[in-house]
This record gives sequence, structure tokens and C-alpha cells, in this order.
Amino acid sequence: MHQRQGESLPAHAALHPAGLYLQLRDIGVTELHDPFLKETIARCAAAERYVQIATADLGRAPPGSAPAGLIFHVARCGSTLVSQLLKQHGGLVVYAEPPSVNEILRPPATWPREKLVAALRSLGAAFADHAGRPYVLKCTSWNTLYCELFVEAFPRTPWIMCLRDPVDVCVSLLQRPPGWLLGADEMSRRFAAIIDPQRHTASNEGLVARAYAAFCEAAGRLDPRAGQLVDYESLPDAIWQRIAAQFSIGVDRAARARMAQAATRYAKAPVASATPFMVDTVAKQAAATPALRAAIDIFARPALERLRMRHER
Repeated sequence: MHQRQGESLPAHAALHPAGLYLQLRDIGVTELHDPFLKETIARCAAAERYVQIATADLGRAPPGSAPAGLIFHVARCGSTLVSQLLKQHGGLVVYAEPPSVNEILRPPATWPREKLVAALRSLGAAFADHAGRPYVLKCTSWNTLYCELFVEAFPRTPWIMCLRDPVDVCVSLLQRPPGWLLGADEMSRRFAAIIDPQRHTASNEGLVARAYAAFCEAAGRLDPRAGQLVDYESLPDAIWQRIAAQFSIGVDRAARARMAQAATRYAKAPVASATPFMVDTVAKQAAATPALRAAIDIFARPALERLRMRHER
């Protein structure tokens, strides 16, 4: 696969019996300011071309092509703040929720585990070619269900798991459901089957609480020595105090100042917006219904505590 470093962004991907097909867009790393990579792809008109990585070559990534860090999370927990502030570093490229990763992992899982792992490794090599420097993959929330595949693809890459009180997260998921959850389409039904395979949950409250629990359970299967739990309340300071070190990224005074300034803005605002960040914890706690709190106490909170206990050993 021949690419021009810094320009050939792996925008989309498709896994087929013949191998991995990548759509490359001529979008430079200096354009990656949007909160999510899909927004950059939509915003930037660019030439595109397609390349194929044959099945026999899947997973043959060169040394040094793995990400410097992986960001997993439970959704609506400050992970976008983490990725947006890491972009202020200058010597780092951050790919926030890449569509190409989602397209490889989106259920139903029709490919064997080893092919998915190999495809992730080859996709990582494509991102490394594009970045031309250390890079971080910030996963989509539901990617956390497949975090073991990422760790198998990149066994030496450290990771973090962003967390927030399950009441805050679940209220947000109910108020503004993500495209993969609580919808009436086939994708939402597939994820519901993954989160609640026995179909015990009839309510939306129960489903979002089970989703939170599923994220924690997936992260709990990872080796805690390779990762760190990052609480919402510790942000933004944890980004330059802990996360950068976890990813072996040095943060000088100028980079820290840029990060601190960026933290005053709403991380998910459009690239040209200067929307100020507003704390919404009190409002979310007030919006939680008794039914939601009951579901959280049954499913989400015990899973969170088990995850914390695993990291405290």
C-alpha cells in the first residue's frame, strides 16, 4: 500500500474475503481539529482512492506502527475532552472515533477473531503512515465492547478507560441516544442483543444501565497493569498529570497552557465554535428517575465497582 505520508487518511474501510479495502482521502493531519473524525471527513473536500490489503498480508504491520495510546470509555464521560486536549500537544495526532474502525467492528461479527485483529493492526499501520508521528486512537463508546481485540492487535500499547458516575452517563444516553443505541433500526437491535443477550430488559432505563455495565465488564477483562481508569472529576488535570505519562507523551509548559485554555471550551462544539464548557452534573442527577436509579443499582454500579476493585489489587 503506497501512500503519501501525512495526506492519505484511511477514512473508510471494508473487510471482505479477499482482504481489507481502504478508502484513502487526501486530508492532512493539520485538519484534524473536529471533535470526531467523521466531521473532518465531511468538512474537507478531498481526492479519494482505494487500496486493498490482501488477506495474506493482513496484520503485517511494520515496527512502530501501533498507537501510542488507546482511549476506551463508557460514553458521555469526558473522553472527547481528553482527545481534544491531546490534540493541543503538537507532536501527537489523535484519531477520534474513526469511521474505518467502526466499519470493521460493527456487528454482526461475521469474521473470525484473528481476521478482525489482523485488520485492526493493518488499519493501525495506515494511521501511522498518515500521522508520521505518535498517534492515539480514541474509540467510539461501543468499541469498548471489543476492547480485547484492540489490545490483542496492539499488545504493547497502553490504554485508559474514561469513567463517569453511571447516573450522569445514563441520563445523557436517554436524553440524547447515540445512533447505535435505543433506535428502531437493525443496528440498535444487534447491540441490544449484545448488551442483553437473554432479552431480560424491556425498558430503556434498563438497557442503558446494562450498556454501562457491559462497558465496565469488557474493560475488566483487560490486564489492569497496562491501563488506567480516569474519572470525569479528575479532568482536565489528569490529561497532563497522568494520561500523557501513560502514553509516554511529554507535556511542556506551552502545551499544558494550550490544553488548559482548550478545556474552557465545550469539547464537542464545532471546530469554529467557542462554546464555553458548562458543568451539568447537578442537572443530570436531578433528571434521573427512580426507575433509572434502580436499574443502575442492579446493573451498572456493581459492574463499575468490580472494575475498580480489579484495578486496586
